[in-house]
Amino acid sequence: MRAKRVFGVLLGVIFAVSLSAGCGNSGSTAGQSSASTPASSTAAATLEAVAFGTKVDIASSDGTAAYTIDNLQPVPREAQIVPAKGVMYAVDVTIVAKSGTPTYNGFYIVARGADGSNIAPAVGSVQPGITSGQLAQGQQVAGHVAYDVPQGQTITAILFRGPKGKVLAVWGAT
Repeated sequence: MRAKRVFGVLLGVIFAVSLSAGCGNSGSTAGQSSASTPASSTAAATLEAVAFGTKVDIASSDGTAAYTIDNLQPVPREAQIVPAKGVMYAVDVTIVAKSGTPTYNGFYIVARGADGSNIAPAVGSVQPGITSGQLAQGQQVAGHVAYDVPQGQTITAILFRGPKGKVLAVWGAT
């Protein structure tokens, strides 16, 4: 009986891992030009990276916001609120609501490692940080999103993923 229960739990864990591995870890990079570039949930499956500093319009059911990601740089130890286990990097993020009341979330902005893995944001590790909230049309928020990058790893791009994990925009060296 115990072996049957352990097998059931193991099967459940394997299912959950398989399900989450298929959600949101898209290796796609965004096909977009410079200036203010629109992005939506109907964006092409393969996205091309835009240069850091490029403004990208991202539409959601709540409204449209212009996102600018720039200045990927290491964060000095003394500026880290939560000390890095590896090497802390951060980007400057500016979000401007263009229509509606778009929702923003720092956890939607992930880094792509040189090995193709995603590096989750270390929200709250630097100040001022981008957390989450909603903006009325014309309002803006600016701050940093940090990443605790494992030793030996480098960041090749910054991805903006929607709430369901779909990559909607990519910034990187072009």
